[in-house]
Amino acid sequence: MRKSKKIPPREALDHETIAALSAAIAPADIAPDRLARMRERVLQGLETTTTVLRSNEGEWQDLLPGIRIKTLHVDRQQGMQTSLWRLAPGARIPPHPHHKDEECLVLEGSISHDGAAYNAGDYLFTRPGMRHKSFTSPSGALLMIRSERVPNALLLRLAMLLPG
Repeated sequence: MRKSKKIPPREALDHETIAALSAAIAPADIAPDRLARMRERVLQGLETTTTVLRSNEGEWQDLLPGIRIKTLHVDRQQGMQTSLWRLAPGARIPPHPHHKDEECLVLEGSISHDGAAYNAGDYLFTRPGMRHKSFTSPSGALLMIRSERVPNALLLRLAMLLPG
């Protein structure tokens, strides 16, 4: 059997001709509203690989006395969220149960729970079915928490009345 040599296909147009044609084409004058609709159709359904929330973006909301949270990401399908928690000195997170995993990373300051202190860099993981006692922050703290969706402030204020 005889092997045939593959001959690379010839370009229909050489690079100089392509460059000359490109330079001769004037950009289309498209109305801004039509351009916006076209862009929306092109981008529809595309997912970006990275969502960025800058440190000066987002909204801090009062949750409990001395506690403010800033939501970074909400996964409605899983019922989870990632948020920053800013605790003022003396703030208290009331006792609460966990129905899903919770991850907590202490970014600044310290928190105390059940007789132990946790400082910047410490990571806490809680499995579903566990119930936390109160957390306190004697000197203030910044936490990043990935957990089930945070209940509204009224429910949390009611939880503050529970022993813990």
